[in-house]
Order: sequence, then structure tokens, then C-alpha cells
Amino acid sequence: MKSSSNLDAFLIIAFLVFVMLVSPPQDSNKKESGFGLSTVSRSSILNKDSQAEGSHRISISAGNAPYKYQSYQEYIILDNWGENSVDVTGWQLKNGKDKRVYRVGTGLQRFSADVAIIPRTSSGDIILGKGERAIVTSGAIAVKTPYKIESFKENICTGYIEALPDYAFEPPLMQNCPDPEDELGVENLERECRLYVERLSPCRTPLFNQKDQYGYRCENCTERGQILSESCAAFVKEHFNYNGCLKYHGNDENFSGRTWRIFLGRGWEMWAEDYETIELFDRFGNLVASQSY
Repeated sequence: MKSSSNLDAFLIIAFLVFVMLVSPPQDSNKKESGFGLSTVSRSSILNKDSQAEGSHRISISAGNAPYKYQSYQEYIILDNWGENSVDVTGWQLKNGKDKRVYRVGTGLQRFSADVAIIPRTSSGDIILGKGERAIVTSGAIAVKTPYKIESFKENICTGYIEALPDYAFEPPLMQNCPDPEDELGVENLERECRLYVERLSPCRTPLFNQKDQYGYRCENCTERGQILSESCAAFVKEHFNYNGCLKYHGNDENFSGRTWRIFLGRGWEMWAEDYETIELFDRFGNLVASQSY
């Protein structure tokens, strides 16, 4: 019986040693998680993306922020000095209100900083290409007729909007519209119409329904008092305005400019006259750039 017990004990000990030898070693640094490997993998991906986005070379300049008070005029400038395009949609701009002390009554008080998010446009994200810049206006353009303005990238047609008397952009939009006399089809116009077109200035929308040389108003009368033929007036109205320019030049090789106009839509100024800090954060909350003045 004793011999049998010793054999049993020996077999048990041998089995335990075998189990210890074949079992994989435990990682003493591994943390238990209810989500297992999925949580660890996702964390690694987020950290990698966050570092990649934070490596972009974006700079901030104060623009006219120190001396403009109206939000539709006040702007700062972002420049992309890096080698890659940067999608800045959803990035945050923060002022330094929380870093300043204000007198309220007989005491001093701090306030929370103002934060504005760079919006997405109706046509897509705002992507700053290599060497491109964004002029970020604190407010919005209130005029909605004939064109409602949201954030956009300047192009060879936007000068038509800049030239309209009701619109005021700070700083002015580039005016690099195609020359009217080079418009395809001008060579087929009758002589008087062709002469009229060749005298038009780029980026200017001709006015119609004006008075003729005798003081009578007519539908095809121009601001110069000239009466255009039906076919001539139709050609001019179709081609020489913002929508016409987009229609006939939207696929031109040099169509797009290198400057974005971003509107934050605030009703009041974003940046203080002095002792201000402008901070730009990416979607992960990383500080990308800052500027103080």
C-alpha cells in the first residue's frame, strides 16, 4: 500500500512539472482589460495617428486681429510650410482670454477662453496644400444675394464677387479673372458686340436695364448707355459673371488659387487688441501652432 501511495505521489508531481514546462510564460506587465486585444490595438492606432497629425508644419500670423473689432473684418492667417497637404477641418482655434485678468466691479476675475472650430464646407473638407494659406475670418459675410458666402478656396472666378459693390472682403479677394476678349466665342460675335466685349474689364459683371443715350431705360441697355442686340446681350449675360465664369472656366488648369477663405461665423471679435495668444489644435487636441502679441 505504501509503495502504491509513493507511486501515486510521484505521478502527481511529474504531471505538475510537465504542466509548468509546457505552459507559456505570463507577461507581468500586461494589464487586464474587459476589451482584450482590441482595446490595446485601437489605442496604438490612435496614438500613431495623433503623432502623425501633430507633426504638420502650420504657422499662425495675427493678420489684422490686433486692430480690427468687427468680426466680419477680423482675420488671422494659417500657412502650411510642410511637404504634405493638411486637412484642417474640425481643428480648433482658441484665444487667450483665460490667460488674462479682468476687473469686474471692485475685484479681478478670469474668464474661459473662446474656442472656434474650423467648419466643413458644403463641398467637402478644408485641405491646405503644400505652400497654401488660409485667411480665417472671425465672423461671416452677411450679404446673401446674389451669392451666399461660406468657406471657399479662391479661384480665377472669385474676383467677380470681390468686384460687386455689396461684398467686402478683408483682405480683398484676388482679381485674376480671364480676359473677356479671350473668351471662347467672342470671335463669332458681330462687330459692335465684339468691340463692347473687348472693352470690358476682367472680373466686372456688366450692368443691364440701364438708360440709353436719350435717358430711357431698356432691358439691353448697358451702363455706358449702349444698346446691345439680343444675341449680344445674351452672350454677355451668360459669360461675364461669377456663375458664367465657373461654367466655362471651372476645368481650366489654373482655376484654383492657393488661398482659402475660412469663416468662423462669430457675431463678435475673437482676438483681443493686445496681450493675446492664438492657439491652434488638431482633432486630437494636440497643440499645432501658437502666436502671441
